[in-house]
Amino acid sequence: MADIKIYVSCHKDYFVPPCGLLFPVQAGAALADRQFPGKLQDNQGKNISALNRYYCELTVQYWAWKNQKADWFGFFHYRRYLNLGENRGGSRGPYSLHVTPSHSLMRRLGYLDGQAEQAIQRHQAVLPLPEEMGCSAAEHYSRAPFHHRADLELICRILRNTQPLFVPAMEEYLRSTRIYFGNLFVMKAGLFDGYCRWLFGLLAEFDRQKNTQGYSPQELRVDGYLAERLLGVYVTWLRGQGVSILEVPRAHFEGMEGGFPGVYCKKRLINLLLPPESRRRLWVKQRLRP
Repeated sequence: MADIKIYVSCHKDYFVPPCGLLFPVQAGAALADRQFPGKLQDNQGKNISALNRYYCELTVQYWAWKNQKADWFGFFHYRRYLNLGENRGGSRGPYSLHVTPSHSLMRRLGYLDGQAEQAIQRHQAVLPLPEEMGCSAAEHYSRAPFHHRADLELICRILRNTQPLFVPAMEEYLRSTRIYFGNLFVMKAGLFDGYCRWLFGLLAEFDRQKNTQGYSPQELRVDGYLAERLLGVYVTWLRGQGVSILEVPRAHFEGMEGGFPGVYCKKRLINLLLPPESRRRLWVKQRLRP
């Protein structure tokens, strides 16, 4: 039986449903004043846990890369999972909204009856469905809150100078209007190792050259923001190499931080009036862009 490990990043002591595939990990444990009971910590062994303010959930990814063994490696957030159930094809849009990862929902998402394992093992990588945003990935990054165009331009220069084989994939993805969100994925171990070598090498060079003077705490999370776009570049390159990739909807849990009923109901209403990827939603976004 394949060893599939999906690590769920938690910066607070959030609930992660018991499941043989899911391993909750305290992100940024080196900066915390206490350890979360029943969760792994990303400051064990070789780690960059102390850089969590800049790398966000990537500190969990780095820790798993350096310290864990598995046939497939996956990464979720405490409030974002991938839908690996057999009914995922019936989902509307790139994601669905839920309150919490309840037992019944986890069954529908495929995690309690073997559906998730079967879906993962049929492919070499599993990614969230890319979301149509009505503008290029490069433009979206430049206009997103707490993001800076100069940071994206710097990582692109670094990639051009150090990873020329990836330049066509970078240009293709950054021109695309369909964007991968969340730093969510499951990859076969060999692909995961290659991705981490590539990603953390680029980010280490970015850290040597970046200028984040005057950045707010949210803006300082730049390494995590850039990794979200670099994942799209890497997946574009993998697809060009003939790698088998499955794309599935995301499941968002909007009640994890006391967001029920307020936040959850507000987002449900917005999605009802302006469905994700609909012409109406894209039209509104275009007129609200700065």
